Amino acid sequence: MSYEYKSIKDIVEMIGRNEIYLPAIQRKFVWGYEQIESLFDSIMRGYPIGTFLFWFVKGENKNEYTFYKFLEKYHERDNFLNNIAPKPELKEEIIGVLDGQQRISSMYIALQGKYAYKRPYARWENDDSFPEREFYLNLLRMENTDEEQGRTYEFKFLTKGEAQNIDEKYLWFLVKRAIAWGNDPEIDEYYDDLMSQEFPSSIINKIKFNRNEIKKILRILHQRLILERLISYYKISEQNLDNILDIFVRVNSGGTILSKSDLLFSTIVANWEGGREEIEKLLEYINNKGDGFGFNNDFIMRACLVLTDCSVLFKVNSFKEENIIKIKSHWGKIKSSIEKAIDLLVWFGFSEETLTSQNVVIPIAYYFYKDGKKSKKAIENIRKYLIHALLKKVFGAQSDRVLSNIREILTKEDDKGHFVLKKHEFDFDIFVKGKLPGNRSLKITDEDIKEILEFKKGSYSFMVLSLLYPQFKFNQIKFHQDHIHPASLFTDAKLRKHNIKIDKWKIWREMKDMLPNLQLMEGSENESKNKTNFDDWLANNIDDIQKFKKDNYIPQNVSLYFEDFEVFYNKRKDLLANKLSKLLQ
Repeated sequence: MSYEYKSIKDIVEMIGRNEIYLPAIQRKFVWGYEQIESLFDSIMRGYPIGTFLFWFVKGENKNEYTFYKFLEKYHERDNFLNNIAPKPELKEEIIGVLDGQQRISSMYIALQGKYAYKRPYARWENDDSFPEREFYLNLLRMENTDEEQGRTYEFKFLTKGEAQNIDEKYLWFLVKRAIAWGNDPEIDEYYDDLMSQEFPSSIINKIKFNRNEIKKILRILHQRLILERLISYYKISEQNLDNILDIFVRVNSGGTILSKSDLLFSTIVANWEGGREEIEKLLEYINNKGDGFGFNNDFIMRACLVLTDCSVLFKVNSFKEENIIKIKSHWGKIKSSIEKAIDLLVWFGFSEETLTSQNVVIPIAYYFYKDGKKSKKAIENIRKYLIHALLKKVFGAQSDRVLSNIREILTKEDDKGHFVLKKHEFDFDIFVKGKLPGNRSLKITDEDIKEILEFKKGSYSFMVLSLLYPQFKFNQIKFHQDHIHPASLFTDAKLRKHNIKIDKWKIWREMKDMLPNLQLMEGSENESKNKTNFDDWLANNIDDIQKFKKDNYIPQNVSLYFEDFEVFYNKRKDLLANKLSKLLQ
């Protein structure tokens, strides 16, 4: 489809007739007054001002989504957010601006409204610090470019008093007067109107002397605002809201990139006053727990859908008004349940660095939301679920369906139509038996254990090690993944010094980072061990060597000299395989 065109006056009048709105996915108006002044300088100079994307919404579809009205009177402190358009006001067909919000908002404020920003150095709490200003054009500024700002025409937001300060350099014309002109205005009459005003004789002489230039400026202003169709827009007639979000993400890929979840988040806060602040406060709180996490809006929104038994599909319809009301009314319990789940993550030693899926936490929060017990047995089973789900990577693709299935595994419908837990004690066995999309399962097989034993130092190796060290208080002490035989020994020089055959070097370097050569150690202890040969460190730093070996799954009666690394590695691998089979199977 080709582009269509309208004049700036057409757009301003359509906004005034309630035909054009801003979808809730748009950000708030953020342009400063200098950006607006530069925009109009570009318009006057005939520079391109970019294309626009308009979404034509028909029938009931307009009631399925939230739209905002354009700001007319912007106030930097008191009125900087757009009002929601009342549904009864919406016509049979309306236009939503998908691309070009800031430019059109700026034009509308300049040509129909007022712009109040704080005076420099004035006090924020003082009402007089924010005088109302309207948009003016200096008719005595000829086409000599302002080198500092790169402008040819001088547009300014001025108070009435400032606009009346006329001298030989400044003659201010209220730009909104021009938007009322017809297609064939009498420019001479507007000029004569200027001459009839009570100006000092020096100003009258200046106006007379620049008669042709002043008329030229007024004609250009008329041409740009009224006659020329400068608004070049692409018309979108797609009615599916989720497809519209995908389009919006693509066309707004420049600057700050928005994801689909960012856009869906905007639909929540449009219908929940204070929602943004509540969610941001919760995110700040849980992300500061333990060693820190990286939870985001996406996580909170999915959690809200799951916990309130709404459709888990991450689509616009899932966040319709009735669901948002449900989320808002249950927010206290939602927040508490998420916090309890994060507290357990900290207890298990997880952080942003080691938590490979945020969605894995949601079923734990759901369990607490449904009044599940926090007994010792429940905590053990939650830990099992958490590590099995992460190791098996069940929350990859189709995570919405996985969450929905897990919710069904956990609950049943009571005689009042409410979903309640099948068991108030977290039961890991029902997860192992439950069916997940794509033939996924939490069950760990012998093949899985073989793969696990080849994990290299990172998030997944930490999960496994945390299972092997259940006695560690991860919420109190920082533990490091330590190379039992130090990584510093695997350099060419050290390998040659220990007479290791060259054809073994590559294999040994691979093995050094794998699970059989890793253990968990308290941070300070790990730093003291550092580059020391393991056999020397053990002899000089550990009193009860047999207990240390048992606690850390070090095979007995096996040489710990570096030259015998491969034998040690294979023996410990067998030890860990047997232990993990008991823990995971």
